[in-house]
Amino acid sequence: MERDFATQAKSVVDDILKDDPITATWAGVHRYDADMPDVSEEGFSHRQTAAKKHAADLRRWEPEQLPPQERIDWHMLCSRFEVQVRETDELEPHKHDPSLYPNIAMSGVYSLLARDYAPLADRLPALESRLKQVPDVFAAARRNLERSPKIWTDIALEETAGAAAFLHDTVGAVSDEHPRLRSALDAALAACEEYRSFLSEEHAHRNGMPFAIGRELFDFKLRREHLLDMDCAALLAFGEQAMAQTQAQLIETAERIEPGRSWAQLVETFSRELPPEDSLMEHYRRGVADTRQFVVDRGLVSIPKGESLQVVETPTFMRPTIPYAAYMPAGAFDARQEGLYYVTPVNQDLPLAERREQMLGHNRFGMLLTNVHEGYPGHHLQLVLSNGVESPVRKVLSNTVFCEGWALYCEQLMLDEGLTDDARVRLFQLKDQMWRACRVVIDVKLSTGAMTFEQAVDMLVNEAHLERPNAVGEVRRYTQSPTQPMSYLVGKHQIMQLREREKSRLNHAFDLRSFHDRLLSYGTIPVALIEPTFWR
Repeated sequence: MERDFATQAKSVVDDILKDDPITATWAGVHRYDADMPDVSEEGFSHRQTAAKKHAADLRRWEPEQLPPQERIDWHMLCSRFEVQVRETDELEPHKHDPSLYPNIAMSGVYSLLARDYAPLADRLPALESRLKQVPDVFAAARRNLERSPKIWTDIALEETAGAAAFLHDTVGAVSDEHPRLRSALDAALAACEEYRSFLSEEHAHRNGMPFAIGRELFDFKLRREHLLDMDCAALLAFGEQAMAQTQAQLIETAERIEPGRSWAQLVETFSRELPPEDSLMEHYRRGVADTRQFVVDRGLVSIPKGESLQVVETPTFMRPTIPYAAYMPAGAFDARQEGLYYVTPVNQDLPLAERREQMLGHNRFGMLLTNVHEGYPGHHLQLVLSNGVESPVRKVLSNTVFCEGWALYCEQLMLDEGLTDDARVRLFQLKDQMWRACRVVIDVKLSTGAMTFEQAVDMLVNEAHLERPNAVGEVRRYTQSPTQPMSYLVGKHQIMQLREREKSRLNHAFDLRSFHDRLLSYGTIPVALIEPTFWR
């Protein structure tokens, strides 16, 4: 074991990136760009053995003997490996999640094309190398997979179709200019088709496995992954109380806007204020520029020099689980801090009625809030600042409760600070808060087997008034990411509590910008790790 913790921590991060070359590429570490993860049974076993060794080595340190910043890194690393070890031992995702493999294959290829971190000519050898390994990924999938939840097989089928479309269209356009890729591309496309046939004709007969992880593992993730002092029961009570409180606020706001009509009726009416479908992306781009300027004008958070945000269509292989929008951060080690704001366009293969319903999720009131959430001062700004931390541990590891909590906190912050005085936007902000409150309840019940997939979809449609196609996409994602859906509202609550304590401590000396700048200087870590040093 290293005598110096910082040296050991850096060595551990290097091991993480070496074992997961795709994460390395996304992080801006490009020495593994030609490699793909080893997804054979032996590869997964190797990573599990390494995780257990890292966990044991880290436990030999006395955290109270470490300096405060190193102590944070120690907690982050311990959490990472303890959760990884238990989840892999109990859930064995490589044996049960068929969408794991198209995600790995396509993320490996897409990560080399998403950003111009080097001239394309310099990236071509790595791109060709990863394309050549796509058939190996799908071959390993066929060997590894056993039983799966039916919904995961359905997701994998859609994602594999999206992968083929991405390869044909996006990578195909590159290969037209660079014929050296054609042979590897054709083999990758054939592998996608073989995997699709395997899923539909062979693996589908193994469906029937439940997706719920159970109360004990869910509580463990709350405690060790997110460092929360809540268990399932407390979290469920929090979510149900948030639903009731938000419902009351929605009723009050609706009464101010148009007495006699319910908030759901008003949301339905206002949702029809849509941008033209053919200029959807341009409306998002203009909105992002406007919210960024507001943050600058009001001095809400310091914006670092050199950052940028590009609004792009969600890659086809990612659309089955991203119904609206998402954010892909800049690489933590990349000099160029350009984030990607994914917007999912309307699926042109759907019937007209379903396309119109899907488009409602891009109404102009919701769009404003999404721009805040994904862009400024939400995910993009927070994660660019997080990339600036010195710790290599916190450049690579992050926590969803803080990340999603900050973005949701920003939705209310921007309205409270005067981004708009349109009560209709406040109505949609509360409607989206109801959606996040529903997520807390659904996360607990879905993960512990107390709620079915269909019941979860119905809750989002009936309580949060999501459009049904988008609600289905949401719940699909929830089944594969226990404790992520609850992150938004829990994280916002923690940040609000921390802010109130700081206001009470400083009284009239409290400065919102200073609070935000200090909060975001730690990286994307649990609030429980921020609090002990926040007031020093």
